[in-house]
Amino acid sequence: MLPSRASSDVVSPSPIPLALALLAVLLAARVAFVWRRGRSRRPAGDPPLRTLVVLGSGGHTAEMLVLLRALPPEAYAPLLYTMAASDTTSAAKVAAFDAERARRCGRKALLPSEMLRVPRSREVGQSYVTSVATTLRALIASLLLVWRARPDLLLCNGPGTCVPLCAAAWSLRLAGVKHVEVAFVESFCRARLGLCQHFLVQWPQLAARYPRARYLGRLC
Repeated sequence: MLPSRASSDVVSPSPIPLALALLAVLLAARVAFVWRRGRSRRPAGDPPLRTLVVLGSGGHTAEMLVLLRALPPEAYAPLLYTMAASDTTSAAKVAAFDAERARRCGRKALLPSEMLRVPRSREVGQSYVTSVATTLRALIASLLLVWRARPDLLLCNGPGTCVPLCAAAWSLRLAGVKHVEVAFVESFCRARLGLCQHFLVQWPQLAARYPRARYLGRLC
């Protein structure tokens, strides 16, 4: 008679769950490191900042162009104007602003600007059910745009288009490819501080209320 096999055979653990757990720990550690690293300062004498400017309908573009007029053009160039694909008004305003900027600089050699488009995450009045797919599409397009452009600075003032773009800029930092500075300029809206390194407010009372906010005077 054949001897019976032991009913409690030792089963070696699968390496896949262990590898996934290790990957999750490493990813969490990387996120924590990038999050805690906070703000960085570029050393003096660096070349101009390659600046991605987020525009939006509903007054955001007008506010942003007022802000850009106050910035030295030789320090922020080239300007990568980024707007929603369905934005029908910002392109004409940008063209007029660039012409004015060239005249103001005396036609000095300026790095040429670009106009870039991304899909909207959600159109006005769009249902939340269908916005899941459009938000995912906008995020993928923003990732491709930001990873291709690799700006030094992302400048925004609150249009919904900026959310996936800010997330894409943060992904560059997370991957260790490039530290993109994200500056949000507050006008009359609210934002989460976690997505940006510099949160600029235009009222001193807000700077006193929010420790991470900075007041640099009226910007736009």
